[in-house]
Amino acid sequence: MSRRIVRSFSAVFGSQLGVLVLTVATTPLLTRLLGSGGYGDYSFVLSALQWLLVFVYAGAFNGIRKYIAEDRDADGWTDHVFAFYFRMVAVLAAGMVVLVLLLSRSPFVSPLGSEFTSYFLLLACIIPLRAAFRIARSGLMGLELESYSEPLQIVDRLFFVVVIAILSVVGGGVAAVLLGRLLGIAIAAGVALVLVSRRIDLSKIGRRTPETVPRKRLATYSVSTMTLAFLLLSLYHLDIILLRFLAGDSATGFYRAALVVAEFLWFVPTAVQLTLLHSTSNLWIEERYDRLSEIGSRAVRYTLLCTLLLVLGVAGLAEPFLTFYFGPEFDAAVVPLLLLLPGALGFAVARPVFAINQGQDNLRLLVAVTAVAAAMNVALNVALIPRFGTSGAAIATSISYGSMFGLHVWTARRLGFDPLVDIRIGRTVATAVLAAVPIIGLPYVLQSELLSLAVVPPIGALAFASAALATGAVRRDEVQQLAALSPLPAETLVSLLPDRVAESLRSTDRDG
Repeated sequence: MSRRIVRSFSAVFGSQLGVLVLTVATTPLLTRLLGSGGYGDYSFVLSALQWLLVFVYAGAFNGIRKYIAEDRDADGWTDHVFAFYFRMVAVLAAGMVVLVLLLSRSPFVSPLGSEFTSYFLLLACIIPLRAAFRIARSGLMGLELESYSEPLQIVDRLFFVVVIAILSVVGGGVAAVLLGRLLGIAIAAGVALVLVSRRIDLSKIGRRTPETVPRKRLATYSVSTMTLAFLLLSLYHLDIILLRFLAGDSATGFYRAALVVAEFLWFVPTAVQLTLLHSTSNLWIEERYDRLSEIGSRAVRYTLLCTLLLVLGVAGLAEPFLTFYFGPEFDAAVVPLLLLLPGALGFAVARPVFAINQGQDNLRLLVAVTAVAAAMNVALNVALIPRFGTSGAAIATSISYGSMFGLHVWTARRLGFDPLVDIRIGRTVATAVLAAVPIIGLPYVLQSELLSLAVVPPIGALAFASAALATGAVRRDEVQQLAALSPLPAETLVSLLPDRVAESLRSTDRDG
């Protein structure tokens, strides 16, 4: 991989990890502050927000990153691309605010409870701020300034953590938690817009887009990306919406807890996905399909290995983790979590392929195959939730998630590159089998929940890394190469490894 891709990934991954740590810190506070019912209502409101934001963002996040990164010869290309998408999102955000205000007093919301009126009023305030932050962040990423854009997500989450910490002492409900999200995003959006204004001429927002900028192509890509986002969102949130109506708030809260843990598995794949779209756009223009295959297959292999390690850890520690982290009543989330893991793994590995596929202009095939997974998700959730409740939702979602991998690998091959050319599936499976022995077996030997949570993760990670090197799923020279390309000094990274592995890598470097 190129130094630029690795450095971009490092910035994105570091911020994703920071957000994950803060999320891990706040989620148990939220579940104890709100209870399973309040947490279910809060999850429902956030799911509704995500649906609304799809139509506000209108694919601009990906469009800005892709087209700014291409850096065409047109005069003021970056300024005009950003201005085009900013105007579009501003108009859509204004319309959505009006719609949410109307919905807050509509018969669609009132059956959920009178308190939902205030929840939707807060959503109306959050929407334009989320839109402004999203647009500014995408502009910075398109300019390869991930070191500025991504830490702002931590700023947003830090202020939210402060509010939750205060509420855990003085008390508060869903409305107070939503107010905390409002404050955090307002600060992050303000800082992001200031950073963008130093690199992009925002005065272009009030001017007409010149003919040198292909407005129709930008708009077409935006509509296709919005359709994709809508389909993906149905995979993420349809189960939550249906459970709230069909099974009640407590069941929704338990299932949301399982889903939160399953989605923890995606913090590495999401960082890879965010990096690859704008980092590979020029390769599509240059028709360098061999390079796309090389980057894609390596990204898939690394993503698969990282996610497999986490899947094994979650599978081995599901019950002690859920009851310790969320509270004893959340043992009801163990079975849904285990059912979600296979699909979460499949979707994780699909993410880098999906991102590279989005780097080219024509997204019709991508939309079609994602629609297949989304339709499958709708049918399975409608069929299984009434009969099996949270377990039915987990089975439906897991099957739909898993289908994304096969569908998008097929799409990639139709588009001209092969993301599995260097997957090393036999070596990867051998790594997982070898590492599963201590990761799955230790909790049964230790017979202590707290001791298992403390001992299994470090031993499991060491066992998995050793197995990956021993089987050749990852070669020593590949670790050395990634260390050399990282923003951190290579020797610092190598020194973090066990002595025997570090010396082996140093020997490889001297011999090479």
